[in-house]
Amino acid sequence: MKTNVIQLEVHDDVISIKDKMAWQSCQRMILVWPKHGKILHNELELVLLNREARSLGAELALVTHHPVVSEWALDSNVPLFASISAAEKGAWKTDVQGSFANKVPKGVDAIRAIRDGLPHHASTKPANPLQNGLAVLISVAAIISLLIVLLPQAEVVYIPTTTKQEVEIRIKASEVFSGINPSGNIPEKAVFVEVSGEKAMPSTGKVSIPTTKAVGEVIFTNLTSTDIALPAGTIILAGDQTLTSFNLIEAVEVPSGVHDSAPGRVEALIAGTWGNLAAESTWVLPGGMDQLVSASNPAAFSGGSDVETPSPNDDDYAVLERQLLAELMTQGLESLKAEQADGLEFIEPSLTLDKILLSEQVNKIGEPADEAVLRLNVRLKIYAYQKSDILAIANLVLSANQPNGYNPMNDSITLNRVGDFRVDDFGQATWTIKASRLLVPAWNVEQVSAELAGMKVSEAQALFSSLFEQSSPAAIKVWLAKWPWMPFLSTNIHFKSGATQ
Repeated sequence: MKTNVIQLEVHDDVISIKDKMAWQSCQRMILVWPKHGKILHNELELVLLNREARSLGAELALVTHHPVVSEWALDSNVPLFASISAAEKGAWKTDVQGSFANKVPKGVDAIRAIRDGLPHHASTKPANPLQNGLAVLISVAAIISLLIVLLPQAEVVYIPTTTKQEVEIRIKASEVFSGINPSGNIPEKAVFVEVSGEKAMPSTGKVSIPTTKAVGEVIFTNLTSTDIALPAGTIILAGDQTLTSFNLIEAVEVPSGVHDSAPGRVEALIAGTWGNLAAESTWVLPGGMDQLVSASNPAAFSGGSDVETPSPNDDDYAVLERQLLAELMTQGLESLKAEQADGLEFIEPSLTLDKILLSEQVNKIGEPADEAVLRLNVRLKIYAYQKSDILAIANLVLSANQPNGYNPMNDSITLNRVGDFRVDDFGQATWTIKASRLLVPAWNVEQVSAELAGMKVSEAQALFSSLFEQSSPAAIKVWLAKWPWMPFLSTNIHFKSGATQ
């Protein structure tokens, strides 16, 4: 027969209990009452719960030691049990003779009636004062003896002789290592940071700025038998290697007849010394004009001038880039250290330029400017490792080389780097560390406590001082200033080391 156990809580009421019952599909339901708390207010609510169980096609039983609820169950003919196992194994009948409910008195009057029916035995034997006094003395003596055993405390303060243990370990850090290795291999990881800056320096280059235009006279020679008219503004070109443009200042009429000529004044279109042509320069007449006339300049041109002014050049920006990158590397390292996580150590020589995100020449090369100004935004990369990995390796190596008869004074390990880091092209770093710690003689605390228990303080001090090397004799402090004995319980003897780093 399927039985479900419903454990009730102190906050349950009739409604919540009915909800729990409705979710159960079984033939028997056992309501287990909480040890504390009042769930039902009267017997009627228990009757309603019993009816709800019957409407669900199930029988209801209670498991409780609550006297009031037990009395209600008895009156309502609800089976009552002392435990869940008894409810699951027992018969669900209202046993008038042996049920748990019938063993619970109904009401206060019933309990008082049972109390009044109990037999009263009054002692008729007179008390013996001697026996009473002796019993008191024995009790007091027993208490004093117990206090002598339990209360005394002792503290042994000693200063052991310390020995320094040192080892040198070669460390290799690489991204390919996933964990530490006693041989000195540790994992490393890349850390990135972005920094930006601007730097300027005086321009060392020079650039010429044109100021005035060159002018000169050109002789135009007629190549035909007709008059040739050249209007003002006519463009002609001249130059041996680089052609310079000139325009005709005034209109020119070249008379008819081959080899007849006429002079004309021209001016360079662009200011600068390149318009100062040498005499007898080569001329080019565009637009088919060279079929009509030829041009020549018997005399050199003059009047074109330049002003020389500072201007950035390639060397300036190369120097600026080197200097600014060095400053950004320093700035990036400081930024990394400022945001450095606890336990993380940087391998400073591994700091490299990962990528130039922005490079801007504020004043362009070849343009007039007193300064060369460079702006950079870069991403730097550095490798780091966990200091705990170094400590773990140091602890392994020190423990493997620890002399017999000694123990570490504490968990403190001192680490010092010997020499510099060496970083290869792949970011793998190697260096050497010196790990050291203090050792003290080894001794068994439990065994020594058992030996010192119950001894005279002077004997205990002499015995403890002879156990191992100590810088000075041990001092023993007992619970009373002049109490001559050590505690009889070894657990009441405490030891305190006075050794310092």
